[in-house]
Amino acid sequence: MWNLTIKREKKFAAAMVPYWIIKGISKEEFCRNYNLNGDACPMGAAGFALARIDLEVIKTMGQPIGNGQTIELLMDDNDKSLFAITMDGYLSNEIIFDEYLSRNPYVLITTKGGFKTLPHPVIIDCK
Repeated sequence: MWNLTIKREKKFAAAMVPYWIIKGISKEEFCRNYNLNGDACPMGAAGFALARIDLEVIKTMGQPIGNGQTIELLMDDNDKSLFAITMDGYLSNEIIFDEYLSRNPYVLITTKGGFKTLPHPVIIDCK
């Protein structure tokens, strides 16, 4: 077991959009299990995300992280990666620990989009 520090950068565009951190399952396997194609959610005519996954699944599997919040997440030695997801099912990129953590035990999540496109999480490689 080990601790990983995760910071969600404070962004106005996604201040009200909750994110969850998913660990213990690869992004590919998660997408396969819940029939998700690609990272993006569809956008409705009013400009809001159309949910493509049940929120209860996300709440059960993930650790919430608020806008501007920093959390310490206890990682199991079997955890190989993590990614972030919005309440509607918009996925971030995936961080593979073997490649990433040898350089840094810290993860930074930022938000892209938010005005003309849907806000969505992006994990920044903090080299």
